Amino acid sequence: MTPYESNVNSLFTSLVDSASICNFNKFEISPEDNTVYGLFQCRGDLSSQNCKDCVVGAISELKTTCPVSACGEIQLERCYVKYDSMSFFGALEKTEVCRRCGPSIGYNSDVLNRIDGALAYLVGGNGQYYRGGDFGSIEGVAQCVQDLSLSNCQDCLSDACGRLRTVCETSTWGEMYLGKCYIRYVDHGNENLVNNGNSSSNKRSGGGNKNILKWIGYIIAAAIGAGSLTFALRKCCKATRKQLGIDLIGSV
Repeated sequence: MTPYESNVNSLFTSLVDSASICNFNKFEISPEDNTVYGLFQCRGDLSSQNCKDCVVGAISELKTTCPVSACGEIQLERCYVKYDSMSFFGALEKTEVCRRCGPSIGYNSDVLNRIDGALAYLVGGNGQYYRGGDFGSIEGVAQCVQDLSLSNCQDCLSDACGRLRTVCETSTWGEMYLGKCYIRYVDHGNENLVNNGNSSSNKRSGGGNKNILKWIGYIIAAAIGAGSLTFALRKCCKATRKQLGIDLIGSV
């Protein structure tokens, strides 16, 4: 095992331990000049045990999907985990990661106005990173990764909401995930449509120093627990020769 891999494993242990007592934390593991940065965040309404269980599952998925990687990232419905060899703490990331829209209800002005009102309330917010509630038949949730400032959180959610209403204009449910925030809604007044519909996901491409980035973006729809829906978005990037423990002396 290389020093970088050892640091990643130490980070994973810290994330799991912390998830048992709080719903967000970030760490920098930096012995032997092989620094790794990482964080986790759980949905704001989860219990400590459910948060820990989700983080354990997310890390297990990352270990399977991103073995010997310089960075990895996974978004599940209930939690989010990310690590990288370069610091990303506090960076506002509004790249569209995933969007999903339910079936159209047509231009029902009453329903659409209630959806708009619910989303406006979530974006207007209460100065919190997690925002959720029931608005009549509309249920909505919004959340930012807590390494952002509240002003950047607001910026991210405003952008996510605008994109969501554009692409899911008449949908009975919709979700928009950006790099550091997401917003979701569902109209329970159309229960017969809630579990149907189509979905779409966007792949992120690497750029600059991360042109080797592999965005393994796909959606897994499966019934778990009490009929809840889960999905996973994964990203990995290739480890450098140093992180792989390959001696660079004499290399061309």
